[in-house]
Amino acid sequence: MSNPIRMCIVCKGRFSQNELLRLQYKEAKLFTYSGKGRSFYLCKECAYSNKALNALIKVCKIDKKTNKNLSLQLKEILLYG
Repeated sequence: MSNPIRMCIVCKGRFSQNELLRLQYKEAKLFTYSGKGRSFYLCKECAYSNKALNALIKVCKIDKKTNKNLSLQLKEILLYG
């Protein structure tokens, strides 16, 4: 069996699925994928970059004014899983 290849939303690089961080934006919150609904992937390098916030705003289709809240949620996920 082969490992599925997925794309990072920031750098558009293609990686093995187990190398990426799978996230979900639902009900105005960012969290790790729960198993239901739409999700997206971030590579580990891009998750810590400044470009990640702009890509998340675009993918989650949210207003740029709420980006502070989104960046705090991303940092919390990266620290605590």
